Amino acid sequence: MKIRFLSVLLAFLIMFVMAGLFNGLVVNELVSENIESAMLREAPNLALIALGYALLALLMTLIYPRVVSPASYSVRSGFLFGMVAGIFWLLPQALVLHGIYRFPSMDLLIDPAWALLEQGIAGAFIGLIYAKFSKPDTSSF
Repeated sequence: MKIRFLSVLLAFLIMFVMAGLFNGLVVNELVSENIESAMLREAPNLALIALGYALLALLMTLIYPRVVSPASYSVRSGFLFGMVAGIFWLLPQALVLHGIYRFPSMDLLIDPAWALLEQGIAGAFIGLIYAKFSKPDTSSF
């Protein structure tokens, strides 16, 4: 339980802060220049954004130990897992939104590429926490 709580909390904080920095600093100008203001909220709904990232952190934390063997828990396996989660999380969404809204074509590259990094780093910390705090299986056959 401690592992899951710590993993969810840390993954959530990493992704939420990284997303804020990315959207607030890196692509803010791109968004304001290419997306009609009628499509944007005056201020982002941070509660919904936080809920989305909390749900993603929870799902990543619950799925990681089911797809990675305990012997492989590590920063590396967590990073790779996080990258896959990033693809599952954002690539389909980017395609759908690009089909609906007039997003710039470079958005199809920028958002999924960012997701690889953002979810990869969160996954790396999930892997680290599982590696540090999981008890090795000492059962014998």
